[in-house]
Amino acid sequence: MKKLIVGNWKLNPMTVNEAVALASRIEVSIEKEVVICPPLPFLESIEYPHVGAQDCSPHIKGAYTGEVSPAQLNSMGIKYCIVGHSERRAMGEDDALINAKIKALLEYKITPIVCVGFGTTVKEDTLEVADVVGEQLAADLEDIDPKKVVVAYEPVWAIGSHSAATPDHAEQIALYINTKHGVPRVLYGGSVNSTNALGFLSEPHVSGLLIGGASLLPDDFNKIISL
Repeated sequence: MKKLIVGNWKLNPMTVNEAVALASRIEVSIEKEVVICPPLPFLESIEYPHVGAQDCSPHIKGAYTGEVSPAQLNSMGIKYCIVGHSERRAMGEDDALINAKIKALLEYKITPIVCVGFGTTVKEDTLEVADVVGEQLAADLEDIDPKKVVVAYEPVWAIGSHSAATPDHAEQIALYINTKHGVPRVLYGGSVNSTNALGFLSEPHVSGLLIGGASLLPDDFNKIISL
């Protein structure tokens, strides 16, 4: 199975022209599956083989002002959607809501990229991580086939900190998620860059990367894609 590289642009860039220009500089890979996730208003303007969304509503249609449904994403050809990112959990999203989003996405044939790791406090404490991640996955994936989702392990202490986990730690957690929760594809995310990416990609149970800041730097992102 190809390694999966997901670029989460978050709330960047500022204009559609900048977004189109940025996407045009990102290489298309044969060896890896690369997904870029721009802000919602730019989704249909981006020309790239795999474009994903950063979030969605659990609702399909109705009186839900400001929400975007999986049905609408499906109509745009979106095949992946991030859910449960730590920045969303920090806003108050709970596991029940994330579970509902995952179910809605799967109904419309969109693969959820389920982020876990919010709540971890001790750097590379594997036992703590197993407790936190295990509890999150048990709730997030309730009544869901784990083989139909991708999980991204993002220790909250690593996100945007310029202090990534070690590849060995990422491998241990990926193996735990594989074996204990039945999820075949586990990504690592958290301060990934072109310098440290190869270490993670070399681990046998790390299926790819979820990349934030470095995905906005085409030269760096292309280096990661080419590894």
